[in-house]
Amino acid sequence: MILFRFSFIALGLEATLISVVLLGHPYHRIATFWSAIFVAFCLYLLAARSVWRGVQWKPAWILVTAIIFRLTLLAFEPTLSDDIYRYIWDGRVQLAGFNPYLYSPDSEALLSLRNELWEKINHRHIPTIYPPLSQILFRIVCTISPTVLAMKTVFTVFDCATILLLVKVLRSRGEDPQRVLLYAWNPLPILEVAGNGHLDSLGVFLTILALYAVVQRRRVTAAWALAGAFAAKLLPLLVLPVLWRHAADRWNEWRFRLPLLWFPVVAGFLLLLFADAGRDTMSGLQIFFAKWRFNDGIFSLVYTIVKEPGFEPDDVALKDAKIICGVLLTCVLVWAFCSQPDPFRAAATVIGANLLLSPVLHPWYLLWALPFLVLFPSPAWVFLSAAAFISYNAAANQSVTGVWMEETWVKWVQFLPFYLLTLAYTVHRHFQRRLSKDC
Repeated sequence: MILFRFSFIALGLEATLISVVLLGHPYHRIATFWSAIFVAFCLYLLAARSVWRGVQWKPAWILVTAIIFRLTLLAFEPTLSDDIYRYIWDGRVQLAGFNPYLYSPDSEALLSLRNELWEKINHRHIPTIYPPLSQILFRIVCTISPTVLAMKTVFTVFDCATILLLVKVLRSRGEDPQRVLLYAWNPLPILEVAGNGHLDSLGVFLTILALYAVVQRRRVTAAWALAGAFAAKLLPLLVLPVLWRHAADRWNEWRFRLPLLWFPVVAGFLLLLFADAGRDTMSGLQIFFAKWRFNDGIFSLVYTIVKEPGFEPDDVALKDAKIICGVLLTCVLVWAFCSQPDPFRAAATVIGANLLLSPVLHPWYLLWALPFLVLFPSPAWVFLSAAAFISYNAAANQSVTGVWMEETWVKWVQFLPFYLLTLAYTVHRHFQRRLSKDC
């Protein structure tokens, strides 16, 4: 009966993923795509409920099926995002002897490199925004095979490595390794890594590795891993204070924190590999941080409050909103640094706050939060990982009208239930703790 239930849910999820593949370009059939995502998450929740209630599914079953789910999407062209074409372009640019931080894809100097994939690159007028370790990986992959399949395969391998690492983390904490299903079967990593080939899987793996290493008192490994994560996607810099805090048992044990000084050494070395770009190394990122807004929740609310009525866009209000959200994030970071005894929970708190306060929240950004579900299950974050696919509505509208436009209802559908679920779950846990104390 246990094997039958497992097989039924796994086959159902596999069939749903195949249906997503057969849809072709989902922007042309967005309602059907959302329906398939809804079914996939219903099956995922059914599986998660079974694991949480103690049904004995072997971790090997979960791992094998998770790999099969990813293989289902691996061979197909990305349909939701075109970021992978920039990865391939950056790799080819480096192989041709150019610095991708100096030249945008539209540059006349790179005219000879243009091919059929060049047409699919987004924001071709902007130099690359991807950090050094990502660039090194792009170059390595393109040396072997400058193709979508090769690039997706590498990032899917890192995603699978994260799953295996989470099993080790669960076992080291005395937790049920079956709970890895909460990440391994979540449709968002499957679709956004194996399906769309997002590089975040590299940074996520290295960040979880850094946290695991610092708990195991392997501080040099932790420093190297976090430096690599930072050099892959920048966001893990927020986790550095957490590692520093938990590298020693007591505040005065400075000798145990000294190995973490490898972090600036390794990160600095990776940055120096592209130093010939000078200040232009950050030009693409500066444009991204200054101009980009998408699917923002709290940031959108703050911006609406501080901007001048009837004045849109308001660059002054945009800067003010970033300062306010930056201060809020700093407060969360200080609180997590000082009061959270568990480095994994502290990191989850900081990363989650960053995602919620950010002016940009693409669905694949949630890859940074989802591994922590196996340790700290949260109905709200599970919901958001499903609802985030609604944000593709803007791209679907653009494919029809040619105009990029975010609709207000999309944010309400994602964030209002998320915060209500967060509140309800917090209250529920509070009363549970009180009842347990009374008993």
